[in-house]
Amino acid sequence: MPSIFDTIDPAMLARIQAMRLMDDDFMTVVFDGDNEITEFLLRILLNRDDLRVKKVTTQEEKRNLFGRSVRLDILAEDTKGKVYNVEVQRADEGASPRRVRYNQAMLDSHSLKKKQDFTELPETYIIFITENDYYGLGRPFYKIKKTVELPSTASTYLPFDDGCNIIYVNGSYRGNDALGKLMHDFCTPNADEMNYSELAEKVRYHKQETEGVRNMCRIVEEYGKERAAEARKIALAEGLKRGLKRGTQQTSIANAKNLLRMNLGSLEQISQAVSLPLEQVLALKEELDREAVSVTK
Repeated sequence: MPSIFDTIDPAMLARIQAMRLMDDDFMTVVFDGDNEITEFLLRILLNRDDLRVKKVTTQEEKRNLFGRSVRLDILAEDTKGKVYNVEVQRADEGASPRRVRYNQAMLDSHSLKKKQDFTELPETYIIFITENDYYGLGRPFYKIKKTVELPSTASTYLPFDDGCNIIYVNGSYRGNDALGKLMHDFCTPNADEMNYSELAEKVRYHKQETEGVRNMCRIVEEYGKERAAEARKIALAEGLKRGLKRGTQQTSIANAKNLLRMNLGSLEQISQAVSLPLEQVLALKEELDREAVSVTK
């Protein structure tokens, strides 16, 4: 009986074998629903040995009824109610401070029930693991500190503790410590090259075991369909935008011609009234003049 490796599309298999934990498609599959491996990850990222993960989900969507929603790579909660959002970003633009701000806003907006006091907002950790050194200073990680500036004493600041801890982890860091070894493991597709057996076993399962590979095929196909649907949605929106722009342009031209026929205002006034360049209004007048001449003939 043929195995899944005999029946799977070679291109699909090659894509799965090339995936790394730095690829969000693969990383979220490895950590989904696994409290133990997520706890292992967070303990290294935060240099803590007291952290206990109570629950974890991946690719969780936080919906915004009035604007853009977000899909979080890893969302975990520990036994003390603290919340952890871990994101992997291969492109620097996906890790901008405003992206972090939006993730925080969406997490907070889903944290409190009606009439619940703001003091009950959970302490949160937003951790962006970036493939490149986002700040370019060669540091293993960067902790973002919010402060209150005191104008009278230029070098003195007060802490602004809003309960949100923001950390950028340098995915290119390769120091001989726990974090450096973790970043190495995140960036290799080969489980046999990994430092941590906890991660290697999970990666090996999804790349070498029948059920793991079958699950990866299904997820890759689903992600592909989702992204294709999103691309179609964007293309449709752009098409509508261009259509509306063309419609507005045609309306402005028609209005300009009517004003010119009725001789209502100077060329400059008509240009301002219909929001068309003066040169275009002049060209429309010349066109109408030629039409008038041909009619009299």
